[in-house]
This record gives sequence, C-alpha cells and structure tokens, in this order.
Amino acid sequence: MTLHLTHWEEISPGLYQRPIGENERFIRTIGDRAHAFGREQWSVTTISSFSFRATEKNQQDGVDWVHCLREAWKLLRFQHPSIASTATDDGKLQYLVPDPVQLEKWLDETFQAVHDPTLTADDLIANLKPSPTATLPFLSGSSQIVMHTAHWRTDGYGALQLVDAFFDAVQSVLGGSKQPIIWGEEVSRLVPSVETALNLPLEATPDIDTTAREYLATGRYLAGTVGVPCEAGPTVLPRGTRHVHLELGEDITKALQVVCLGHGITMYSAVHAALAAVNFAQSPAVLDGDKHYTSTIRLNLRPHLPAPFNTAAVASGLYTGGYMSKVSASSSFLDRARRYDEEYNNGVTENFLSARRQYAKLACEIVRNSPPPPPISNIDISVVRDADTMVHATRETAVGVLEVSSVDLGVETLTRQTYCFVWVYRGKLQLSLWYNEAYYESDGAMELLEMVRDTLVSELLGTSQSKE
Repeated sequence: MTLHLTHWEEISPGLYQRPIGENERFIRTIGDRAHAFGREQWSVTTISSFSFRATEKNQQDGVDWVHCLREAWKLLRFQHPSIASTATDDGKLQYLVPDPVQLEKWLDETFQAVHDPTLTADDLIANLKPSPTATLPFLSGSSQIVMHTAHWRTDGYGALQLVDAFFDAVQSVLGGSKQPIIWGEEVSRLVPSVETALNLPLEATPDIDTTAREYLATGRYLAGTVGVPCEAGPTVLPRGTRHVHLELGEDITKALQVVCLGHGITMYSAVHAALAAVNFAQSPAVLDGDKHYTSTIRLNLRPHLPAPFNTAAVASGLYTGGYMSKVSASSSFLDRARRYDEEYNNGVTENFLSARRQYAKLACEIVRNSPPPPPISNIDISVVRDADTMVHATRETAVGVLEVSSVDLGVETLTRQTYCFVWVYRGKLQLSLWYNEAYYESDGAMELLEMVRDTLVSELLGTSQSKE
C-alpha cells in the first residue's frame, strides 16, 4: 500500500528524511537516557515460537531455516521499510535505499542465527543492546524469533502486526515466490508520524494547550501510588530485562469472557482491576482506604486514524497514547473494572487526539529538564486487544504448514517499575510480566502473575485459582 511519502523527502539520491514526530521524539528521549547503561528504556520486543509440518516425509530436514528467515527479514524490510529507519542527532528520521552491498551489511548486522541450545529467549533479551534499526535474532534450537526495536519505531499493536507480516514473508519464501524486489519502490511505504496522520496543527491553540496540560497533569497521580516490595537499595544499578509468562486455558478464558459480558465489561478491564488488587495486597503502604494505585490507560489510536493509516500498512509506526488513572483501595473489584472499562472504551476523544502533539512537546520538556522522579514500584499495564486477529496462527505453503504456536510481547525496563502485558492468542488469555533482574527475581515475578490470575478467577468465577 502506498502512503504517498507523507513528509518524507529525498535529500540526496536514495536518502530520504522527515522531521521526527513529537511523540516519537518524546519516546526516543526516554529510551536514549538508558544508553549510558548499554540499554534502551521501553524498547519493544516480541517472541514468536513457530513450527512446520512438511507435506512430504523428511521435507522439514530440507528447509534451510537460516536462509529462509533471513530472506523473509529482507522481504519484511521491503514491505515495511520503516523498520530500517534511523534517527539523527538533529531531529530527523532517515531511510537509505540500499544497494546490494548495503543490504547485505544490514542483514548481517540485524539478523542473527543463534545455535546455542542453552541460550533462552529470556537470556538473549537480557543482553540486548540499542541498535540503529530493528533486529531479528533467531533461536534455532527452540524455533523462536525475537523481534526487537526502539519504541519510537512502533508500539504493541504495530509489533504484533509486524510479526504477522514477517510470517507472511516466511510463507512467501517457503512457497518460492518470484515477486521481484525493486529497491527504491519501498520508500512509498515509509510511515508518517502520528501528528501527520492526524493532520494536527504545528502550533497549539489555547484550547489544545489546556487539554494537553490536563492530560499531562494526570502524572501527579503517581505520587504516593502503592506498588510491590523492592528490596534493592537506591544505589543498585539496573541490569537486563527479563519476563515471566502465564497462560490461562481456553475453557477458563471463555468462562471469564462470558461472566465479564454479563457485567457489561471486557475481560481486559477485569484483568486491570485484578492487577490493582495485587498492587494493594502487596504494598505495605495500604493502611486505609485513602491509598491509591496508579497505572496507565494505554490507548490504541490506529482505528481512529484516517485511511490508509488505520491499517497494518503502518505497522512500523508509533500510534498509541495514554494518561494516568488512579483507583482507591476502598473501591470494589467491579467498581475498578467498570472504571477501567469506561476509560478504555471512551478515552480516545477528539480532544485527546487533538492534544497529541502538544502533550508530547510538554512531556518531552519535562523529561529533558527535570531530574528523574523518585523510584516507584507499581506494576503498570499494557492491554493489546485483537492479537488473535492480528497474528494468524496457521499458514499453508506449497511445502507444508507453518504454524505460529505462541507470541509474547513486552518492553525493556531499567527501573523498579514492572509492566504487565495482556492479550488473547489462540483463544487463551496471556499474561506477561517484564521486570529488571537487578530488582526482582523470576520466582517472585511469577508469584505476582499467579496472584493476578487467582484474583481474576476468584472475583469472577468464585474459585481460588485455575489449574489450567
């Protein structure tokens, strides 16, 4: 799909640039502050496990997966060239149409086949370093793809759309597709900033400025929020990011959805309410009903963008926004769930959209000019709806069936704050908690996820836990 080079200009033969968007600049500023530790705050990672069933006996032994996946990665760049866009120090994004030598160099630098059977995806992620473009390590022993990119280049929804596009590319390679790749044509698919997609004015009106400041002011809810215990002292430096994952069975997922429907809420809002309950239960600070839990309402802007920016054609683009919300310890589980449901369903208003540029401008100024805030250890949340429809599980090819058995999603974190990602894949509710190994251990992180699950099931189904 052609995106008409919105604000991208060819400044020299084959070299295209556009100004970095305000939201991209804000997220990049946060990410770059971690470069001193050899890390990148909020970089986005997906883990995809796949399998292949050959149509002929022993056919699988004949597939050169390193070659196949490398070719698919090349095809993904052609279809979504913004995965290879880079940020300059003078506030620009740029993309270079590669010649054959440059293309091979990019592939060598960004695609890595890992054959060490003892290395897990979690081990690999804990040691990831900032990269100028997106990267794709392949763990051959576990048949896992780890797609990693700076957050300014995509969001949770876009990351899953890129996973789906990658496996479409794998399907094409396995099928022996002869579709020509003519480098230079891909620039028509470079993505615009969200501000350009929304056609927002360069300068904020007084009303837009007021709205942006109101959304920014929700950040004050973080003061005094409850969180989980963190015994690491203030001088402990961050290390690698790790995660734990919990899957609920299909039957219990359906049961939870049915009960939520009866209450007029989504299961995602109920998970958010369960997460609030865990934060309250774990925090030693909860002494009375005045205590509160603060988390982010993260909203997907993609359905609200005009065509063609409301499609997977802009998978490699940052099109989310959010604000802070707090709930009281004295509120009930259902009250919290209904509160979250209202915000998820109605948070994307015309005012919210119109303030996206000015909000990011003001937020970026705060990040650049203010000292780091006091450390907090609340578990934040990111809900990704429709993962089942975004990542197709099965693909038929001429030589066999390609199946994506699981997907995982999260962000790098260098703080005491952890992030719970929530989605449904193959009909099963998925909970994934991402944390920094300097501050938490895997057993404790898994206990937190189990508490979220048990709270959810107990509150909605009246049982203590799911054994599925």
